[in-house]
Amino acid sequence: MKDSQTRMPVLFIAHGSPDILLQRDPVLELWRREAGILPRPQRILLLSAHWETADFIVGGNRDRQTLHDFSGFPEALYACQYRPPADEEWAAQLAGLLGCGLDQRRGLDHAAWVPLTVMFPQQDIPVTQLSVAPALGAAAHRALGRRLVALRESGVLIIASGVIVHNLSRLHWTDGNARPEGWAESFMAAVNEAVFSGDGEALQAWHSLPGAALAVPTPEHFLPLLMAQAAADGDPPRLFADQWRYGNLSQHCFRWG
Repeated sequence: MKDSQTRMPVLFIAHGSPDILLQRDPVLELWRREAGILPRPQRILLLSAHWETADFIVGGNRDRQTLHDFSGFPEALYACQYRPPADEEWAAQLAGLLGCGLDQRRGLDHAAWVPLTVMFPQQDIPVTQLSVAPALGAAAHRALGRRLVALRESGVLIIASGVIVHNLSRLHWTDGNARPEGWAESFMAAVNEAVFSGDGEALQAWHSLPGAALAVPTPEHFLPLLMAQAAADGDPPRLFADQWRYGNLSQHCFRWG
């Protein structure tokens, strides 16, 4: 799986609400700027909060489908299509390397195509997805993240797509610019401290961080951060978006390397 290329960065993207594309949210420009200073990847491995499976599965997107895996949004959102090249052979190799399952038919969910539409609009870079498996626990996700490090030497851009503070029941849907509550700010501050100190153990034990019960009521949107931090392999992090939406929805995005 070796392609000659310098070591690629790792990104964590807070993909936000699906209709962020229609809102022309200012955070989209931060995504676009970051993409503009990245080395061009040979391919993208997208770690998706919106693909929950019992065990880890690699998705090859053989049919180049765009999954509109949501309901109740404006019709224009369902017309969005993102159809990058598929690479079934590479997906199969990756599944074998990681000892994961393989699903060559599943398309790209909105955790993938929402940020990719902004960051790589040409749709000319092969995209492969990797699921999260919440039942396996945090340690398993960090362990798998560490196994992804070598891919970065082969021109693979790893993008982990989730949201750090993600509790839909505590959002102020009528005010996109509402201020976050104290529990959300406290949790995000603790996560920032762990990320910048390289403390993966603290991230793995997120339940112990202040505000965690409200900030992470379910783990699927937080687990991609654990995988990204492990795949970073000690590279220094940089926070390139630190905004909030609807009060308590974090739009914090990181780059390592």
